[in-house]
Amino acid sequence: MKNRILNRLSPLIMASKQWSLYDLQYVLLATILLVDFTLIQSPTLIPRLCIASLLIASFWIPYIRRFTVPALPIFTWLITFYACQFIPINYRPTHIFVNLLPTLERILYGANLSEIISKHTHPVLDILAWIPYGLIHFGFPFIFSALLFVFGPPGSLKVFGKAFGYMNLAGVLTQLFFPNASPWYEIIYGSAPADYSIPGEAGGLIRIDKILGLSLYGSTFGTSPLVFGAFPSLHSGCATIEMLFVSYLFPRLKPVAFLYVIWMWFSTMYLTHHYMIDLVGGSIYAILSFVVAYQFLPKRNSKYSTRMDYFGVSKLSIRAFIYSIEHDPRDYYDSLATGDEESALKEIHSIAVASSNIASSSSNTHNSRRPEPLRIYNLNEKRLVEEGNDDEGSPALSPSSGYWSSTSEPSSPITPYTPSSSSSPQMQFNKP
Repeated sequence: MKNRILNRLSPLIMASKQWSLYDLQYVLLATILLVDFTLIQSPTLIPRLCIASLLIASFWIPYIRRFTVPALPIFTWLITFYACQFIPINYRPTHIFVNLLPTLERILYGANLSEIISKHTHPVLDILAWIPYGLIHFGFPFIFSALLFVFGPPGSLKVFGKAFGYMNLAGVLTQLFFPNASPWYEIIYGSAPADYSIPGEAGGLIRIDKILGLSLYGSTFGTSPLVFGAFPSLHSGCATIEMLFVSYLFPRLKPVAFLYVIWMWFSTMYLTHHYMIDLVGGSIYAILSFVVAYQFLPKRNSKYSTRMDYFGVSKLSIRAFIYSIEHDPRDYYDSLATGDEESALKEIHSIAVASSNIASSSSNTHNSRRPEPLRIYNLNEKRLVEEGNDDEGSPALSPSSGYWSSTSEPSSPITPYTPSSSSSPQMQFNKP
């Protein structure tokens, strides 16, 4: 029943898809990716064509498309960041701001907070700063995405992925067209003019390499594609937008979310990677992204503990979670151009009613009497019929014959669909 409902509704809703300005986002992403494709020199052309072909093909592959389409802004951000190293110097901004950020820092806050915080170092403080900056920052987006998929309402992970990707993409483009030096540059080179031949530095993370006995951060930051990307701080932006979504999913963790953002702010200034104004700028990017994304977030139901509760499924299994990826009625909300669940549910119901009316009118055009099905008699059956069963009507049409009844016929494309049968658990959503 669930499959029949979804199969009946899906083509009708998708056929009614109305393209809007909202869909121009894919034109923007495609344009940026095309520019990146022409800029990138390594890998060579053939591998790049293969990767691009696989990405495009994934948009039509079931289950995989549910990941690649919402993650397209994230892919665009990562590819654009990688492509920055291949941009010719002639096409980059000619001036790199060295004194702008520290000057604004002193004007707005009365002092260079990054300089004050990073003056006094200690191995314990190094580890405390490294945990959020060098570990949690890279691993938490994957962990939280899994938590959001399991415990969040259907459709919330898709919104998070897009908001996260667009926020980072906007940050990288700002860093590219508005290059600014980080605090580590001021410590090493002072107020000397900067140029693009200067390699990146790991700042305070060099001390972590010494503690671990590795050259991990020294080599990584030394080959950074975007050396002068102090403003905005994407470490601050990522921490802020992640904690905003954490507060959405787990409202009781708001104090913990706030403390984590403060922890990240301390770490970035202590490790001499950002000024305070960079952190504020990154958080502003994150807040703006969340404000836009919040309009598309499904409403939470505090009584529901997992994703399956929104489908009315009580028995949890890995198969059920995987099935819900491709068969998620919330995916059709985009075509309905609404962010309200109750309105969308009513719209789906009206489409089901329209489908029923169309099917009913189609079936009424045919002869109302069903043709007698073909039946092959054996000799004994033929003799019994000839001896006295003629007055009982055709045995093939008899309700007791087992060959046909009003309830035994399998569903067919012209069988009228009754909206009342749409009480499938899969169609039960949280109603505000």
